[in-house]
Amino acid sequence: MEKNKTIKSENIWPTIKKIFRDVLDYKVLLIVTLLCVVISTFTQIQAVAMVQPIIDDYILQSDLQGLTSAIIKLSLIYLISFLTSLIYVRVMVRISEHVTEDLRNRLFKKIQKLPVSYFDKTNHGEIMSRFTNDVDLVDQALGNSLTNMFQSIMLFIGIVVMMIYMNFKLFLVTFAFLIGMMIFTKFIIGRSARYYGTQQKRLGNLNGFIEEMLQGQKVVKVFNYEDKAVERYENNNNDLRKAGKKATVNAGLLMPVLNNLSNIDYAATCIVGAIMAIYGNLSIGTLAVFLTYCRQIQRPIGMVAQQSNVILQAVAGAKRVYEVIEMEDEDDLGNVELVRCRVDEDSNITECREHTGRWAWKKKENGNVEYKPLCGNIEFKNVNFSYDGKDMILKDISFHAKEGQKIAFVGSTGAGKTTITNLITRFYDIDSGEILIDGINIYDIKKSSLRSAFGMVLQDTSVFTETIKDNIRYGRLDATDEEIEVASKIANAKSFIDRLPEGFDTIIKAGESSLSEGQLQLVSIARAAVAEPAMLILDEATSSIDSKTELLVTDAMDNLMMGRTTLVIAHRLSTIRNSDVIMVMDNGRIIERGNHDGLISKGGRYYELYTGKIELD
Repeated sequence: MEKNKTIKSENIWPTIKKIFRDVLDYKVLLIVTLLCVVISTFTQIQAVAMVQPIIDDYILQSDLQGLTSAIIKLSLIYLISFLTSLIYVRVMVRISEHVTEDLRNRLFKKIQKLPVSYFDKTNHGEIMSRFTNDVDLVDQALGNSLTNMFQSIMLFIGIVVMMIYMNFKLFLVTFAFLIGMMIFTKFIIGRSARYYGTQQKRLGNLNGFIEEMLQGQKVVKVFNYEDKAVERYENNNNDLRKAGKKATVNAGLLMPVLNNLSNIDYAATCIVGAIMAIYGNLSIGTLAVFLTYCRQIQRPIGMVAQQSNVILQAVAGAKRVYEVIEMEDEDDLGNVELVRCRVDEDSNITECREHTGRWAWKKKENGNVEYKPLCGNIEFKNVNFSYDGKDMILKDISFHAKEGQKIAFVGSTGAGKTTITNLITRFYDIDSGEILIDGINIYDIKKSSLRSAFGMVLQDTSVFTETIKDNIRYGRLDATDEEIEVASKIANAKSFIDRLPEGFDTIIKAGESSLSEGQLQLVSIARAAVAEPAMLILDEATSSIDSKTELLVTDAMDNLMMGRTTLVIAHRLSTIRNSDVIMVMDNGRIIERGNHDGLISKGGRYYELYTGKIELD
């Protein structure tokens, strides 16, 4: 119950206003919809009102000619009602599809602009639930429920006005029951808002768990985790069932109560109306129309309540979507850009559009433009960092990687090796200290430019459901087919690609590729090679492949590293023997540094790791 109390205090109106703001982007279609709803509702009310003269003036007076004319008019009114209903339903569906398309587009664009820390902290299944379930609820509500809600409100108001106009005294009987209906409806809607909010959160949790289990299916099977996985799934599913049951049972109370109140109201109105008709205070036609209205007035109340449940579900879903859309973009106050350039014999730098393999830092200040060649000098000065603001991951880290050097980091899991690469690319920001690239503070460099300066090959190979050629082209979108082939040669990937039935046009499917881990890693190296970056980050790129394939991948990485400043995070020490500097990390500090021979001669931690006296964990 505590969760429900929390949800109860949330205000749904800001979310509703946001939805309407998006709907108002399609004003013309919305005006057409509302106009058709008004006409359809008016014709429905008017058609019932025409029954009174048909009974009193034509049937009771045996006026066959007048009855025929009235029936023709009634048929035309119903035809107009049908046509306008058809129009507003079709138009509103168009509006809902446009709005939900816009929502998904905005959500996806926002996802691209959020910091990496958001994805580290948020379950991917939870994110996907916002794209699918939550947006679909908005689509359903706009496509059907919104117009039904509006029409029901208008129908209710119109019927009440007609009943007051026809006989105010008889209306007072219905009015007493209407008060009870509306109070009960408001109570049910209030409870539904809480329960549907909980239901959407539980659904997101369940989707997140399913996504985790599917991604880790091999681990689940290897460690015989199936029974425990089923148990946890059943617990999550049971939580969703309980939330859904509360929401459904609560909503299900509405119509039975309203129907019974409506039946009692109808019976009471019949008795009072019949007495008034007997004493001549009410015509038979008026009583017939009034009783029809009395029966109909329950329908818009019930419809409002039912559609409110759907709309409340949509609001709960929309709230989760807008929460992401309204998140702060990844901050970027840098004013230094990375541009392509040409360098003449006198070392003059000229910015250009075409790819030359040369890059420069471009800084605009006071109307002046200054260019500085990208060399690849990386410097850490007394850097401290923690992910949560409490536990320090890096402690007073200082080092200098000169142009073209290969710097390797080794150490146990959790020593802070990968964190260093996350800080260089500003996936996270440091707590204190400085990180400089070619003497420029990375905070002064635009993040897109900073990241473009690096090529990255990670332990986990990321491929997309596209051709091998397009997967390599992710490194540089304007790369030609010839440049892609050259990059694949550098990465030692061309030979196995040529052996594939469709060569570079072979489709790779993310998550179910027929290529081996080693082949996928070679594709990743080719992706980095085609970008021709000045600097490289290699994060345990050989840790998940066999020793035979390692030789091929290592040779490919050596080709890629030639002449480039490279930071290597290594698990296999054999791959970093030729590094210019090896830094041994422990508990967030650099405890040893030097080349391979120098560190071996010291007989310290690196020596113990290399000789197997202690092992990396």
